[in-house]
Amino acid sequence: MKTCLHSVGYSGTWGGQACLTLQQFIEKAAALGYEAVEFAGKRPHASPLDLNREDRKRIRELLAEKNLELACIASYHDWAIFFEHGDMAYYEKELLYLKSNIELAYDLGCKIVRTYTGYYKEGVLYRAQWDLCVKGIKEGARIAADYGIILGVQNHSCIASHPDSLRDFIAEVNEPNVKVVLDAPYIDNHNEPLRETVLKFKGMIVHTHLTDFVRREKFRYVPETVTFEKNGLEMIAVPLGKGNINYVEFINALKEAGYDGCLSYEMCSPLVGGGSEENLDKCATESLNYVKSILEKLA
Repeated sequence: MKTCLHSVGYSGTWGGQACLTLQQFIEKAAALGYEAVEFAGKRPHASPLDLNREDRKRIRELLAEKNLELACIASYHDWAIFFEHGDMAYYEKELLYLKSNIELAYDLGCKIVRTYTGYYKEGVLYRAQWDLCVKGIKEGARIAADYGIILGVQNHSCIASHPDSLRDFIAEVNEPNVKVVLDAPYIDNHNEPLRETVLKFKGMIVHTHLTDFVRREKFRYVPETVTFEKNGLEMIAVPLGKGNINYVEFINALKEAGYDGCLSYEMCSPLVGGGSEENLDKCATESLNYVKSILEKLA
């Protein structure tokens, strides 16, 4: 397994976090010591809209110069959005965006494009949303097959996020180039065991994302009683090994399942310590060292 850094952590997506250009991110990942990178297939990084033929050539050259593998293009989708205005071309827009990222992956020598399923819409039958997600990913897979690209479905969105539901979903899509991008936090969020869940996906996993979190209780002030009352939980990111996810168990289970791909660290939310470039680098370095210590014991 190889260490990988996801560009989304340096995209400024979460308020106050540092934002690097794609070139700066590539140079950063190499300087930190990662073996591979994953690109967010959207602005400000690897949006197909912004990368012409020459840009793509230069990116390939820079990756080769820095000895970095491009493990995955992360494409951002909601296939369950087509209910409010049936006359609008929502479905085609999703397909065109996916096709653009498939073509980008092909041009950059990358074999995997990540997709989400869909986010649940109130007032619409769950199964109707499920069916649209199946339809979109199935058609997208057939486009990807023409380029020799694998679609990795991440256990991230509402539709089919539970491990058993994701297995059902992949079986229903039933395309040979549709596989799984497995996230440990979403296994944990469903209160499912890490090792047993990973082994359920033996032979299906093409990519993984690694993040770690702690849960902080939120409070609100009640002036009438001059007290504070609990107001839910906040999930906030910390370096790998410092949160709730047992990555020793997760990575060992991946090895047991025969997985030999990349372990992609992503900072995809606010972090303890803030969003400065210095803190992002600190989290990325600590996480890299933690993953390497696990892999060394597996060697």
